[in-house]
Amino acid sequence: MVSQTARSFSVAESTHRFQVTQLFFDPDLTLAFRDALPWAGELFRLITELGSETFYVVVVLVGYWAYKKRASVILLGALLISLVANYWLKYVIGNPRPDPSYWYEGMEASNYSTPSGHAQNSATVFGWAGTKSKNAVLLVISIVIAVLIGLSRVYLGVHYLGDILIGWAVGFGIVAILYYAEEPIRSALSRYRTEYIYGAIFLSALAVLSISSFLPQPPGDNFGALAGLTMGVAIAFPLEQKYVGFTVDAPKGEKWRLVLRIVIGLALAMVALLGLSPVLPTSNLWLRAIRYGLVAVLGGLVWPAIFTKVGL
Repeated sequence: MVSQTARSFSVAESTHRFQVTQLFFDPDLTLAFRDALPWAGELFRLITELGSETFYVVVVLVGYWAYKKRASVILLGALLISLVANYWLKYVIGNPRPDPSYWYEGMEASNYSTPSGHAQNSATVFGWAGTKSKNAVLLVISIVIAVLIGLSRVYLGVHYLGDILIGWAVGFGIVAILYYAEEPIRSALSRYRTEYIYGAIFLSALAVLSISSFLPQPPGDNFGALAGLTMGVAIAFPLEQKYVGFTVDAPKGEKWRLVLRIVIGLALAMVALLGLSPVLPTSNLWLRAIRYGLVAVLGGLVWPAIFTKVGL
């Protein structure tokens, strides 16, 4: 009798777990969310853009050129770690997205669903920025933004709630690890020359790119962008430090120089990223890597050398 009761309890517990898990990956949550907030569609479309890779690249470039150079490099490092982790987690899990019939009008999405890149990357970027600000108000604001970005993906129908929860867990986990490991990592890297460190990063990205070329590519995506961006950064940053060494300061009353530096630089980066796409298309792994690598070198080395030379 006791054994039968225990078995019944075990079956009930397993059924409950299955139902909870199924709930986290139920696309009908999107419909319930929209019914609760029928007016929020365009607002969430706007919020979701704060979690796009393009937005983060713009933030890093602006910070690198005109605000805090070193902090921007570290933020980019955290972002790259999150992007690479998200790519391979999606690849290994291989969970398809919700059916396109659930997608909000005009939304497009590719690659696999779990974990959500928007949720994970926003948790990493905003979580790291908020933590390093050492300001409780800014930290709370950063967390709220990351939460809203994640929820926007459910509302817009391109992710399940489970994707968002896993993305947040991974993203905030990366922040926690980096926060406590930052000083030990910095101490360990200080024993090596900068060129060796960036050389190792370049070769690692090249090796993973080579391996991924033999693997089936995920739908609508490949590792070319991340590998190219990483290799471009590994080329640009040490050369900039050695041969350019620009500063983010501007003479008093001449902040317009920094504004021009940002506006022209972003225009050049976008022209390169979009203008080279016909000859270096996304569909080709290696050509995509070259395009993103060139954009990274342009933003991290070539443009700083130019604006330093002309006095911006």
